[in-house]
Amino acid sequence: MLESKLSDVLNSQLSFPKQKLKGQRSFGDALEDACNVILTENFDNVEQPRSVRSIEDLIIDDTYIDHKTSDEKGSFKMPNLISVARLLNIDKPLIYNFIIYNSETKEIINTFAYNVYRLNWEHLKIQNLGKGQLQIKNMKEFLKSPVGSLSEKEWKVKLKEEMKTFYLKARDDAQKRYDQLNV
Repeated sequence: MLESKLSDVLNSQLSFPKQKLKGQRSFGDALEDACNVILTENFDNVEQPRSVRSIEDLIIDDTYIDHKTSDEKGSFKMPNLISVARLLNIDKPLIYNFIIYNSETKEIINTFAYNVYRLNWEHLKIQNLGKGQLQIKNMKEFLKSPVGSLSEKEWKVKLKEEMKTFYLKARDDAQKRYDQLNV
């Protein structure tokens, strides 16, 4: 299974970047770059992202791989995963590779990879950004139980239900704002 192979390779080979870095995004970018190098060296059939705006950091065996980094020393994080509109139209499997690190102790805490359809809906929500952005509600809670019990089909049904709820709420909120214009 590709998920476990990704996790095994990265847990055994990924190390904290040695260069001086400042800021959460610079740590994340350096770790994502290191993951790409390691995975390219350890897997056959690796392709680079199709464009700067692609959802993937790499494609391995016709599967999108998207890295998500998280500094465990931070207090509260709600990482964006993917636009729900893009997720509905995805043409290949999508695996999220999570890299948990500590920028103070300069160590990799854990890496693990899961197909998007295995992620636990208890920790996901759709937020206002474009047509709706799938996010992790609270990364610390997500890390306690990242995998849910839904089948892929059930997960997709849940996604559509959550999208309907989100769009109805967005419509109602927009109507309230419109009504307050006093035009």
